[in-house]
Order: sequence, then structure tokens, then C-alpha cells
Amino acid sequence: MDASEAGTILIVDDNPRNLGLLSDTLTGSGFEVAVAVDGARALRLAREGMPDLILLDVKMDGMDGFETCRRLKGDPATAAIPVIFMTASTDLSADRVKGLNLGAVDYLAKPFLDEELLARVRVHTKLRRLTMHLAAQVDERIAAEAALQRLTQELERRVGERTVALERALEGLTQAQAQMATVIRAAQAVSGEIVLDDVLDRLMRLTLEHAGARKCVLVLSRESGLVIEASITSEPDTVVLGLSKPVGPGADLAASLVEEVARARQSIFVWDTSRDARPEDARYLAGKGPRSILCLAMMCQGELIGVLYIEGDAAPEPLLAAQLETLGLLASQAAVAVKNALLYGHLADMTSELRRSNERLETEVARQTEELRQTNERLQRELVERARAEEERARAEEERAALQAEVIDAQSARLAELSTPLIPITDHIMVMPLIGTIDSARAEQALEAALNGVQANRAKVVIIDVTGVTVLDSAVASTLMSTAMALRLLGSKTVITGIRAELAQTLIDLGVDLGAVVTKGTLQSGIGYALQQAGDGVAGLHVNGKHARNGGAPGRRSGHD
Repeated sequence: MDASEAGTILIVDDNPRNLGLLSDTLTGSGFEVAVAVDGARALRLAREGMPDLILLDVKMDGMDGFETCRRLKGDPATAAIPVIFMTASTDLSADRVKGLNLGAVDYLAKPFLDEELLARVRVHTKLRRLTMHLAAQVDERIAAEAALQRLTQELERRVGERTVALERALEGLTQAQAQMATVIRAAQAVSGEIVLDDVLDRLMRLTLEHAGARKCVLVLSRESGLVIEASITSEPDTVVLGLSKPVGPGADLAASLVEEVARARQSIFVWDTSRDARPEDARYLAGKGPRSILCLAMMCQGELIGVLYIEGDAAPEPLLAAQLETLGLLASQAAVAVKNALLYGHLADMTSELRRSNERLETEVARQTEELRQTNERLQRELVERARAEEERARAEEERAALQAEVIDAQSARLAELSTPLIPITDHIMVMPLIGTIDSARAEQALEAALNGVQANRAKVVIIDVTGVTVLDSAVASTLMSTAMALRLLGSKTVITGIRAELAQTLIDLGVDLGAVVTKGTLQSGIGYALQQAGDGVAGLHVNGKHARNGGAPGRRSGHD
């Protein structure tokens, strides 16, 4: 994960081991981690570091998690930081409700999986960043609206001031009403327009008509310098707008004269260009041949808005002072109209940009809202899938435990069977060889196996061979005697074979009464004795590679070995 997308996590837990595990998990996933072992330090770190998320343990010495959360949410500086409670409490429902009522955004029950912790931390840190981003955008929008309002107020103020100035100018011209009628009509016509192109079109036509000129050019003062914006000629009388050509040596006018008016901010009238023209403009004038040039400075409250450039044909005498004054007033009103149109255009551009910003903001809010909805739905689906997986795992664990128990029981039964095998020799004789150390549990198994075998097979003689027994104690010897007596009750005789000298000495030392059983030195002799006692008509039986007949004497059977 990109570090810029991870965020800072404050872990609050008074258990150092839990702090270490959580810190390793989160730092391994790209998060920056701060830790606190009590509520007081957590409050201080939250105010100083402003983490993106707080993992808060409920049970802590001193100030517990609930009180810490209440103080965090009560502090305006930390109230917006999301808090996830962690608890190992058995009363999870009550703790969850209490934590959510205090302002927590989520709850984790210990123990929890690292994947679950990381999934919830990522969701809430992303929600935190989106919330802060939206808040910043809202602040920007409010600031833009405030700026627009200030600009509107400034425009209204300027319009008001200019309107007042216009009214005073009109009051001063009442004595020359007839002379100034054209200017008034022109000013009203120009002032009635607010769009810059419309203002320029109307201004150029009125100037050409009133001045009796053959060509008029409007030069505006821009940040980049003087720029030709519009022009009109008497033939044809078509206004050309949007020229945006810089004033210079290649411009279609007397450039030096225009630049001089812009610098001095005063109008200049050249009645006879053949005598009074500037040397810099000689090249232009030689080809054009205008008799007179009038450059009017368009001033508005001490600011140069532009220059109204007028070329006239040959005239018997220069323009009268009244005509110059009329044109100067027209230029002044034109400056006001152009300035207002520029402000209006700027305001329209800002309004359009603000509208586009609002549309982008609304689109972004809608997109992020949809992302949040999809994230929440995905989280819900993951939680449902995780719950279902947990249920299936629990069922699998139960089935595995049951199967394991069955296997253990089967293995135990098999081990018991192998530890006390019961081997049928004939239909009425069974041998149980015992090997190794015989303890009480194994002696009990031998007793149970012998009784079950006798009852199932109706055996008359049971031979218990102890040739391979290494250790025999009094409890085991007593169990063997009990086995013999129990077999007698079932109608079967017991023969113990393979008693070695040391085992015999042990039985004597233990004082075991062997009167209830028959003992033989070897398994062979025990089988011979059993065949004699059983009397089941068996002609002969292989015992240790030799033949035995009813009485156990060696011999041969006719027909086969």
C-alpha cells in the first residue's frame, strides 16, 4: 500500500504484548503507528498527532476505554477522529452498544484475525480521508462564494459610483443640451449594453457617425500592453471585433501617436498629418493619407481603459472645441461602458467557472458517495461470507473431532485386541499368549478377552501362556487367578504355561494360591494336556514341529503330517 494512502493509527492498550502484535501488523501493511499504554497518554497523543484512526482497548487500568472515548469525542480538536473499540469481554453486545453510543465507529472482539483488523482499519481510514477531502472542498466552495459575493458587491459599488458620476456629468451639460444631445443618446445606447462585443459594436458605429470619420479603431489597455480589439471603416461600415492585435510598427494605424496618448493619458488631435505627424508614423501615413487623426484617452476614475483612434478625411478647418469636447465625453462614457462590460465578462467567467466547479464537486461527491456505498456493500458481503466460512469451519472441526474420536476408539480396540490375542487351537481349545510387562489394565483386558472368547466359542480349555512375560506383580497375579475362577464358572478349565523359575519364585513370594489352575512348563505340554481334557476327537495336532495325540504323546497320523 502506498504510504500516502495508509494513514496514521494510534493504538491504545495497557498490554505490551498486544501493542507489539498490533503495531507489527499495521506497520507491515504500510501504516504509521503511535502507541499509548493508558487513556491520559492517548488523549495527549491524539491532540498532538491528529491520527487518522484510534484502536482503543476497553479494559485498561485507571481510565478505561469508554471514558477515554468520551473525552476524545468531547474535545472539538479530536471529536472527528474515528475510534474502533477492542475488547475480549464476554458481554459483547452491551459493550458494543455502549461504545457506539459514545461515538465509536466499529467494534473488534478479541481474538480477531489480522485480515479482519486490516480490512476495517483501511475502510475507516479511507472514510476519514474522504470526509476531510469533502470538508476541504466545502470550505473552498464557501470561500469561492464569498469571493463572488465580494466581487458582486464591488461591481455594484463601482456601478453605483459611475452612475453617480454620470448623473453629475449630465447635470453639468444641461446648458449645452442641444449640442450634447448626440452624446447623451450615444452614451445611453452604449450604457444599455453589458456584453463586451455589443458595447464595442455600438461604440464604434456611434463614433464613426458622430465624428464624420472614415475609420475608427478601438485600442484597449491589457496586462500584455495595448491591443487593437475592434475597427470600423465608412466603406463598408462593418465592425470587425476580436482582433486582439498588439499595437506596434506593423499595426494598421499611427502606432506612436496611440502610445503617446496612453503614456500621457491625454487626448491628442492632429488636424493636418502632412505637417504635424510623428516621424515614426511616416511610413504608415504615406500609404494611407488620412488628413486628420484624433486619439481620445478613455479614462475611468484615473484608470486608462483604452484609446479611441479616429481617422478623418481632408477638412477646410479643424474640429471645433465643442466637437472635441463632445467626442471626449463620448470617450469617457465609452470607457465606463467598456469597463463595466469587462467586469461583467470577468464576473460571467467566474460564475461559469464556479458553476463548473460546483458541477465537478457534485459529480465528485456523487462518485465518492457511490464508492462509499459500494465499499459498505462489499464489507457487508465480506462479513456475511466470513460468518458463513466460520460456521462451515466449525462444522468441519466438529466432524473432524468426531472422526478422530472414532479412529482413536478403533485404534484403542485394535491395540487391546493385539495386546491380549485369543487364538483358537481347536473348536474347544483357545490359547492367549501374553508378552512383555503385564500391568493391572492389561490384566483386566486379558480377563475380559478370555471371558468373551469362551462365551462366544464354548471353549472347554483356555491356555494362558506367560512365556514372554517379563514382570508380574501381585495385582496382576490376583487378576489371573480371578480370570481362572471366572472361566471355571463358565465351564472352562484354565491352564497357565511357560512359567519360568523367576516368575515361579515371584508367585511363591507373593503367596498366590495356584490350586484353582493347572500349570505346565511349556506351551506344548499345555496344549497336549488341553487336548486330553477336551476329548473332542482330534486325532493329532502339530505342536512346535512335532505331532501330538490325545494324551500329548508324539506319533504319526496316517494319511498326512
